[in-house]
Amino acid sequence: MSDADDAAVRTFVRDGRLTAMPGKLTRRRAVLDHLARVSFEPGRRYRETEVNDVLRAWCDGVPGVDHVAIRRYLIDLDILAREDGLYWRAYEA
Repeated sequence: MSDADDAAVRTFVRDGRLTAMPGKLTRRRAVLDHLARVSFEPGRRYRETEVNDVLRAWCDGVPGVDHVAIRRYLIDLDILAREDGLYWRAYEA
């Protein structure tokens, strides 16, 4: 992780929760990579309900951010992959 990525995580993550969702794509990717690394084990498959529970904990109480949007970002940025209702880390973030 680069210094800029570390700075983004320090800015947007406090006490294991998001404070806001970065608008800039590079910062958003850094924050979501961090979220995936600390929340999802490599090689393990997760049901959608499990993913939702994890993501709700990250964004609970954050204005303008919900677990569905975060899940979509994780998929769109190829951080998580999904098939047949199962999700997993797409690569070693």
